[in-house]
Amino acid sequence: MANPLPPTRPTRRRLGHRWLLVFPFIWQACLAPAVNDIALTPFGLPFPMFWQMAGIVLTSVVIAIVFRLDAKAGVEAEEAAFLAHSLKTHEDGAP
Repeated sequence: MANPLPPTRPTRRRLGHRWLLVFPFIWQACLAPAVNDIALTPFGLPFPMFWQMAGIVLTSVVIAIVFRLDAKAGVEAEEAAFLAHSLKTHEDGAP
């Protein structure tokens, strides 16, 4: 049976920045119920609607930051090597 993954040197990457992805979840799941009773109307919008739109912007910024930090950590090169190996294995007829 062939080895499914190419041999790679073990590297120790720091991917702790991915914990930033927890903030949008906390924003929506934990803090949204707390803002339902706020009567403030920024830009003429009900505050919960404004909160959701701000959450969309926050999520986009956090994902962009994590994407950049992943690229700096070399995750894209690892994914490209994995895809190249997978395509080669698929073309060779292996399941």
